Amino acid sequence: MGQNTPTGEGDAAARGYLLLSVMIGVLILSVFLLMAVPLWETEMRREREEELLFRARQYVRAIEMYTRKHNNLSPQNYEILVQEKFLRKLYKDPMTDHGRWDAVLQAVGAKKMLIVPGDRVGRFLSRGILVGVCSSSPEEGFREYRGKKKYNEWAFYVGAKEDEEMPELEYAGGL
Repeated sequence: MGQNTPTGEGDAAARGYLLLSVMIGVLILSVFLLMAVPLWETEMRREREEELLFRARQYVRAIEMYTRKHNNLSPQNYEILVQEKFLRKLYKDPMTDHGRWDAVLQAVGAKKMLIVPGDRVGRFLSRGILVGVCSSSPEEGFREYRGKKKYNEWAFYVGAKEDEEMPELEYAGGL
């Protein structure tokens, strides 16, 4: 039956080795998990980038359809796109915690785009027409979009050609 000593030292030694083995196993598992966290965070951010592209393009598509239906009149805000069913819902900016987009306005009489906080669009409609969205996140992306690295420089708007450089962007409205 094993080594039975009157004091039970054999069982205690075996339990000690077992406890030590379990502790080493937990330590090794912890190290591997700590190594996996940055990879997981990177993968999640890349997925949010893809979601940013998808959601922004949904806004642009909705603005195009609204403009076509309303004889080249641009929408005054994003809510009207949902009300008139050009957009299923107001998508949040996946790159920010608050989820608010900046608005892209085509400046009147100029080729540059005006970037305005989404909640202040009405104040700037005299300077341009609503044509798209832009993330409000100042972080740099993993990829470059139309020559720009920062998410808040990735303007998505009606008439954009994805193979051309981003036009000049002017930030307004307290950015």
